[in-house]
Amino acid sequence: MKTDCETTHAAVDRELTEGLREDWDALAERVGTVFSSRPSYAANAPRPAGSELVFVHIRRGLRVVALAPMFVTRLGPLKVAKILGAGQGVPTELLSEDDASSRALWDAIDDCGLIFYADSMIDNRIAVEALGAHPRWRSESIVRERVPVIDMPAGSTARDVRGHSSLKRLGKYRRQAERAGSPLTMETVRDAEHFERRWQDISRLAAESTDKTDRTDYLAEESPADHSTSAKDFLAREAAAGRLALSGVSVEGQWRAHQICLRTGARLEAWLTHYDPKVAKYQPGHQMMEWFVQTHDELDVTVLDLGVGVNDIKQSWSTSGYDVLAVVAVPTRMVGARFLVGLLRRWELSPRFAHARKVGYAMLSRLRPSTN
Repeated sequence: MKTDCETTHAAVDRELTEGLREDWDALAERVGTVFSSRPSYAANAPRPAGSELVFVHIRRGLRVVALAPMFVTRLGPLKVAKILGAGQGVPTELLSEDDASSRALWDAIDDCGLIFYADSMIDNRIAVEALGAHPRWRSESIVRERVPVIDMPAGSTARDVRGHSSLKRLGKYRRQAERAGSPLTMETVRDAEHFERRWQDISRLAAESTDKTDRTDYLAEESPADHSTSAKDFLAREAAAGRLALSGVSVEGQWRAHQICLRTGARLEAWLTHYDPKVAKYQPGHQMMEWFVQTHDELDVTVLDLGVGVNDIKQSWSTSGYDVLAVVAVPTRMVGARFLVGLLRRWELSPRFAHARKVGYAMLSRLRPSTN
């Protein structure tokens, strides 16, 4: 259904048609750098119940050259748009081919009267730079978090990343497990059939490792979001497309740890890691990192993106990294644009408002019936 926001080159849809999905997928294949920008993930990522979908896209002829897939929530009279997939702890990006298409995209978003917010947007992308220079928008951005990266040039090994003593210690843990009668076995899951066989083990471990913690089980079959495709379906499709690389650790034949990675071009992105605390003494997180580095040539990748946030394991293996930004943008034509930018920045970023945000969005979700 087209809205009155449509112009010659810009269009806004309120639903994702099959044709638009194909155009989105093709654009992501051309310019996308992270799995969250693909429709297989973003269109089905959790979002607040009752939020409205908006797909702003720019065409040159029949070709889509820029796309902003968003969900819109209301804060009083304000309509705040966020990228689909936002709030899930993964880097996000808007897709655009060049400066001109990026500027046209922000024009179209403004025409629809939307305020824009992103929590983990990749820095130094065309669309981000175009927003900062756009005369119709007032925006602010701050570094939200760091994304550690392991650079793995062709032919490199774990010895090029970690010191001899660290790798020797990991080998010692493997030998200890073997002497104790509980050897560690590494397993690679890459195709759809293998994934289906292991799904029960993968989903069970995810549920057990997040139970009674503040972590979300993103693999749960039932999601609070109003979307139709489960995480299992998403991962199965990625496996069928040859983009899944999942490492698993079994101890005494029992699935005890896994790291789920997804491929975009020559880079792997670590999405979810779960492990049984009973095998923590063997350092399964480090074991899986070593495995990925040692097998990267076989996987035909040169970068392992470790995902948003820094912890001890990531820090000890990473060789570089990049920043993700929190971005707030308000059209300059809105009354009090400067004030709104500051207000939204404090509301979305301040830890002081974390509980209020959670309660407020929950109440809004209950008040607004789902539209899908």
